[in-house]
Amino acid sequence: MIAEQKEGTHMTFRRIAAIGMIALFSAPVILLARQSILLNGSLEFGPGPQSLDPHVPDGWTRFGPTAERSNEANLVPPGAGHAFKAFSSDPQVGAYQNIAAAPGNVVSITCSMYTRSGDKLGGDAQAGIALEFYRANGSLAGSHPVFALNAGSPADTWIPVSVGPFTAPAETATARFVCVWIWFGTASGSAFWDDCRLTIGTGPNLIYNGDFEIAGLGVQNPYGIENWGGFNDQEKSSDVAKDGTSSVMLGVDADYSGIYQHMATLSAGDHVYTKGWAWIPTSDPLVGGTQAGLKLEFHPNGTQPPPEENLAFTAANDPNIWTPVSLTTTVPADITIARITCIFAGSATTTGQVNFDSAWAERGSQPGVNKLLNSSFESGPGGENGLDNWDEFGVQTRKRCFEVGVTPYQGNCTARSNGTEITGIYQEVAVTPGESLLASVYAYTPGSNPLTNAVAGIKVEWRFGSVPTNVDIGPNGPGTNYVTASSARNTWLPLYIDYTMPAGSNAIVQYTCLMARNGEVTGRVYFDACEGVVLNKFNGSDADGDNDEDLLDFAQLQRAFTGTGALIWNGIVFDSDNNQLVNMIDYNYFAAWMTGPAQ
Repeated sequence: MIAEQKEGTHMTFRRIAAIGMIALFSAPVILLARQSILLNGSLEFGPGPQSLDPHVPDGWTRFGPTAERSNEANLVPPGAGHAFKAFSSDPQVGAYQNIAAAPGNVVSITCSMYTRSGDKLGGDAQAGIALEFYRANGSLAGSHPVFALNAGSPADTWIPVSVGPFTAPAETATARFVCVWIWFGTASGSAFWDDCRLTIGTGPNLIYNGDFEIAGLGVQNPYGIENWGGFNDQEKSSDVAKDGTSSVMLGVDADYSGIYQHMATLSAGDHVYTKGWAWIPTSDPLVGGTQAGLKLEFHPNGTQPPPEENLAFTAANDPNIWTPVSLTTTVPADITIARITCIFAGSATTTGQVNFDSAWAERGSQPGVNKLLNSSFESGPGGENGLDNWDEFGVQTRKRCFEVGVTPYQGNCTARSNGTEITGIYQEVAVTPGESLLASVYAYTPGSNPLTNAVAGIKVEWRFGSVPTNVDIGPNGPGTNYVTASSARNTWLPLYIDYTMPAGSNAIVQYTCLMARNGEVTGRVYFDACEGVVLNKFNGSDADGDNDEDLLDFAQLQRAFTGTGALIWNGIVFDSDNNQLVNMIDYNYFAAWMTGPAQ
């Protein structure tokens, strides 16, 4: 408390205000407004290990580091809920549940499986279910897998899968239901399971929590430390502490372990500063290539508004005539990026081709100005990602030159789409919420290969802004944000990241304490006294991030006030002159923005 440090007796707000007003300083000081955007950075609140973990499905045993209960997809119960998720990491990940069984039992299993279009299975990844039988000694007596999901499976569709019935072999003591993901070389995307069932004969479903709605217990506990999520080998600890009595301990039971917190949604130009402290114990230090530190991660902001499109070019259009297709719309609230897409939607019976040229995107704030680059598709070698300034999706949109007659831009090249799938090219432009947007393109189908059973045109998708690249642990970040096996032991080491959101960006910013073991099998690290502030969004010092400066913030100022002493936890938000002290300069700045009692 300020009173204890300055006089040893209680000092009222009025009295310290009077002292602040008469403080004189000879040099001008640049003052920075600061708002805390990280909660429970001292890691004091929360029950610690063995609380309910939303990522753990109760009753299931998980194997592999990338298997979890997830609310990203759901089949049952209808509406909001959970499923089991596995994604690319180890060659085999999943979960299983054992049910008592006897030789001769007739056993069947069923489940529904799903892959999202935004994170679709790719490469040689496969996912499925398996019915296995085990003897009393734990040895395998029989295995019956069915891999129903792969890169060719439809996205955003629940697919029913069944195995059996199979008769339990001699010496069977247990029937095991397995959700399994495997890959052999290169894999991407995720798979989901829901409504899992195991029956013996015509009996009831014996799988417990087959809809994955019940969370389980574990040290991987996002709510064991309030406000923080967690993954793999992490737990609240009282072994050492920089502030208070608790910290978080990360180990090396998995390749990566850590805790994280979504702090705030920030946009271009927002200046965020994060800090934390790391402790490497002498008793079990980091070794080899293990690294640990602070990381900034960025995630898309919220649910995007639905896209808008005009697919007016069809087989009914006259061949050999360039036809304009356009749409005019208004940019939704909070949107800062519009993705302009020239799109071709084929089907299994599609034949023919469509050529695109003269793409246009005009903002209401800049009438007559085309914001698209390389809009006539003249630049770039063509092929996948070969058209300068454009990104391609699908496999059947390519640059083609001297293929059709005179183009609307008098150029030689177009973007040609054909095939039986959805394909096209897109480019993103900056926009302002509330302004009008005109998007258009010319489309053409040649008489020598006319379009049938497909549509084409222009599409606009909305983005909250581009998501910046993560600031990872390592030597190339904006700050000193990591420790290694060569760092000092049994002492608190300060780490920080000083970062400004880049032009055109908008994202949810996540604070992460991370440990990457890089193949090592021993070592621990502790983190404590974590802080995150944004420097340009609030006038004053808002320690609890509630968009005001009141007596609750003043109580934190009292705690952090050191005068000429070193900056302590939760002091960054008050260090208005950035001199690593909280003193009378900072109090004077704080007092000027005081809004009143707690609200």
